[in-house]
Amino acid sequence: MATVPELNRRRRALLSVTDKTGLADIATVMQSYDYELVASGGTAAFLREHGFPVTAVSEVTGYPEIFGGRVKTLHPAIHGGILGPAEADFAAVRDLGIAPFDVVCVNLYRFEEALRGATAEGALVEEIDVGGPALLRAAAKNFGRVTVLSSPADYEEFLWELRRHDGDASESFRRRMAAAAFARTAGYDQAIAQWFAGAEKEATGAVALRYGENPHQGARLLVGGARDLTEALTACGLRLWGGKELSYNNLVDLVAALKLVADFDECACAVIKHTNPCGFGLGPSPGAALERALACDPDAAFGGVFAFTSPIDPPAAELLAGRFLEIVAAPAYGAAALATLRSKKNVRVLTWERDAFATATRDTSRAFGRLVLQQDEDEGFPELAELRTAAGSEPDARQRVALNLAWRVAKHVKSNAIVLADETGLLGVGAGQMSRVDAVRLALSKAAARGFDVRGAVAGSDGFFPFPDGIELLADAGVAAVIAPGGSVRDATVAAAAAARGLTLCLASRRHFRH
Repeated sequence: MATVPELNRRRRALLSVTDKTGLADIATVMQSYDYELVASGGTAAFLREHGFPVTAVSEVTGYPEIFGGRVKTLHPAIHGGILGPAEADFAAVRDLGIAPFDVVCVNLYRFEEALRGATAEGALVEEIDVGGPALLRAAAKNFGRVTVLSSPADYEEFLWELRRHDGDASESFRRRMAAAAFARTAGYDQAIAQWFAGAEKEATGAVALRYGENPHQGARLLVGGARDLTEALTACGLRLWGGKELSYNNLVDLVAALKLVADFDECACAVIKHTNPCGFGLGPSPGAALERALACDPDAAFGGVFAFTSPIDPPAAELLAGRFLEIVAAPAYGAAALATLRSKKNVRVLTWERDAFATATRDTSRAFGRLVLQQDEDEGFPELAELRTAAGSEPDARQRVALNLAWRVAKHVKSNAIVLADETGLLGVGAGQMSRVDAVRLALSKAAARGFDVRGAVAGSDGFFPFPDGIELLADAGVAAVIAPGGSVRDATVAAAAAARGLTLCLASRRHFRH
């Protein structure tokens, strides 16, 4: 039987996570407050590799993990330590080897991700987590004593709580984390239930929004099983930390912003207005990416939606707080950054989880009365690996980076779309034009209005050039390289026009229209 700490004791944390993001950070701080770290197999191995002393779950239960890890935490020594109501109550179960846990940090098997990847049924069943939801629900039920962490997005605020409360967490934080844990398990179970029912994407609940695109239009958010906006957002990998209620238009723009940044692994910032990118930037930090994004069209960014791939730090938060904006979305926020943004009472501040959000948006639908159109999500860029240089010299390394960026961003601009870019971000955007040459003119005029010199820059087009005129305008402005889909009956004519002006034209094997 396991050794049990004295009731006048060290704090204990149970850690069992699939996603190891931020795990070493919280372990470091908890260790500084003399927490005993108890962890299951893979989590324990990770912590040991990073130099942390760890007590294995099997040492607490007296049983090894069995059935290939299917059973490891389902034991009274674990659940009793979580569910014990008060410190004094543990005296009665001390001889059973049951001692309190103060923190439970669990994230679930990647069922939604496996589902999105069309995983075979047997492998998908193995991604159905049993012990994880049980741990989260037990800890959330006992929020009066136990802090539950169901997502890496919670870690920054948790660390802030530890520092503020000398190693503990406040009751208000524990309560919010309990609500988040129940919402997470509810969404997880709903995805599994819908898969079993053969109706993975069927909407069974409707959350009323204030109104639709205009005040005279009703609007609803459809997420299976969700009873309110918080549950619906959580099921989609989103969490609202402050600001006004989200509207229909807010959500449409938010989805557009997150879909754009989800196509980039780098530290990136997208600025969206009316579902179109009016700025996009890469940088070594969120603040640098933000400044690069704003350089493209700061006037259009007024009242926009700002989405990031990296956690927001205080410098980026200060830049955002100095602007008028509707929404900020990032994977996480430092405590100081979150406090800065929350001080802007009307700004919606959200966290987003890439995997859960991508799963929630795997297809798109449009309804016209009884006519409902649905299509698969436009995912991936395999065509970038096999570009064909149809005119001019092969692009150099810098141009390839810029072309890659322009192509990925153009996918998210309403057609007809032309984007001008360098290797760090956008220079000009021509969106939603009825002719492609007008989209070229608009992009060039936007860049000129900002004082950008487009000589040596690149352009991306979401569709092929039906005539040489657009290519000729870009070449005459000094653009060095263009990426566009091939497939036009005039591809050869367009390529000849590019070659005559010394312009590199790279053709892709598929397009990315966004109507």
